Amino acid sequence: MGGATKKPISTMEKRLKREAEKQQKAEEKKKGQSKTGKEVISRAVTIDDETKKRVLDEIKKESIVTPYTLATKAGISISVAKKILKELENQNIVKLYSRDRRTEIYVAA
Repeated sequence: MGGATKKPISTMEKRLKREAEKQQKAEEKKKGQSKTGKEVISRAVTIDDETKKRVLDEIKKESIVTPYTLATKAGISISVAKKILKELENQNIVKLYSRDRRTEIYVAA
């Protein structure tokens, strides 16, 4: 019958202040920080000679190579392993044997 009462001014001020802080934090997150806390400068992958040597040794040992097997044996991430295999395919060191919707299978050339 009486309806809802108006909220006090102090409560409304607090709510507005909290919303402004949330918005400010969201803007800071969007600005430059990634999930890992490091800024992403370039997507290019640089591979040192030691890692490249390890990868080539693993390819010679195995009859088939997938990005997952290469990543686990060489101690690198799967995305880096994919990029390495594509680069090696361009250099004709490995050959793409089969491509599925999820993964590629490579064989030594």
